[in-house]
Amino acid sequence: MNYIYLILIILAVSFQNIVQKPYTQKTEGKGVFTFTLMSSLAALLFFIITSKGLKFDSGILLYSFFFALSYMTCSVSLVAAIGSGSLSLTTLINSYSLMLPTLYGLIFLKDAIKPGLIPGIILLAISLFLTNKKGSDKKFSVKWLIYVSLAFVGNGMCTIVQKSQQLAFDGAYKNEFMIAALSMVVILLIPVVLKKEGKNALSLIKAGWKWALPCGLANGLTNMLVMVLSGIMAASLMFPLISAGGLIITYLVSKFFYKEYLTKLQTAGMFVGLASVILLNL
Repeated sequence: MNYIYLILIILAVSFQNIVQKPYTQKTEGKGVFTFTLMSSLAALLFFIITSKGLKFDSGILLYSFFFALSYMTCSVSLVAAIGSGSLSLTTLINSYSLMLPTLYGLIFLKDAIKPGLIPGIILLAISLFLTNKKGSDKKFSVKWLIYVSLAFVGNGMCTIVQKSQQLAFDGAYKNEFMIAALSMVVILLIPVVLKKEGKNALSLIKAGWKWALPCGLANGLTNMLVMVLSGIMAASLMFPLISAGGLIITYLVSKFFYKEYLTKLQTAGMFVGLASVILLNL
């Protein structure tokens, strides 16, 4: 059963990345706030519907607030990055965000240095060099680099805040924490959508709900199953498999469905990056 959960997580993680591409193509990269609002609302409804016997503690609210800011930063920037650059490379760079909770653990929680940390960082540097090698006709644009960097930081901070909350409350209030955080995301995004995309919000909703709804549900499913599986499977096994599986599926879909043909060096960098992600998780 554990591996069924694991397969579902890999598929759900990949689906979230993949499903954002057609939306950005249809809207020409516009409506990132509206898409994030819709997908966040879908994820919130998922947790509300699937949760039973909720018991809130006011102490989780501060953690939820910082998670909400991180989640919103990551979600908005990730949609924007996918809309302005390569899906496979965006997914690869975003996967490197696991370095942030790793460094957080080493510095603040006094975690032991993992054996794969140093070789993983070396391979990461090689991967970044290869994917942006001079002479490539698919080099990073400044706009894409800014978006993917924000997604990187936001995704890493989500994991740090979530881990901090679980340590502070001895593993309790998982669903309550997510419901409070996603509610804050929705509340924070509504005025932003009205101000930034209000004139086109209805057309963006019509164009994107069929992508945002399943994206949000997949996000909710991912978080729920990760919380379930983290209690019965070693993180050193679970996260490398999730990262590797998600990267491979996204790469194949971006190549064969969205025709994102990387150069030979970028393809090599993609697979070196895959090895880096696995080592950093070990």
